[in-house]
Amino acid sequence: MKLLKSYHPNVYFQNATKKDRFPYIVYNLPNAISNEQQEIFNLDVDIWDNKDDTTQLETLSSLLWKELNYYSYTDEYIQFSIYRENRLPPLDEDNNNIKRRKLIFQLRYFDRRLFE
Repeated sequence: MKLLKSYHPNVYFQNATKKDRFPYIVYNLPNAISNEQQEIFNLDVDIWDNKDDTTQLETLSSLLWKELNYYSYTDEYIQFSIYRENRLPPLDEDNNNIKRRKLIFQLRYFDRRLFE
C-alpha cells in the first residue's frame, strides 16, 4: 500500500519474512461488509520492532494513528476514506525480544466502475 510506504519503507501485506529488517509494518484487510453503495473493510496495521527502547515503535504508531484518521483518496474510478476504529494496548508476543502495536481502522471503499 503506497500510503503506508509514505510513512515507512518496510511495509508488507499479511506477513513479513524472518529476514525482513525491523522495524516494519504489516497490514491486512481481514474482512469486509458490503452494502449497495460501498464496501467497508477492517484495515489492521501491525507495527513491529525488536528493540528494547520502544520510542521508535510508539512514534510510528502514533503518527499512523493520527495521519490515517480521515484520510481520503479519490480518482476517476474509486474513492476511499479511512477512520480510526481501535488502538490495542501493547500485545504480548511469544518472543520477548519482539514488540508489536496494533492499530485497527475502518476503510470505506466505493468503486464507480460497478455502476457504469
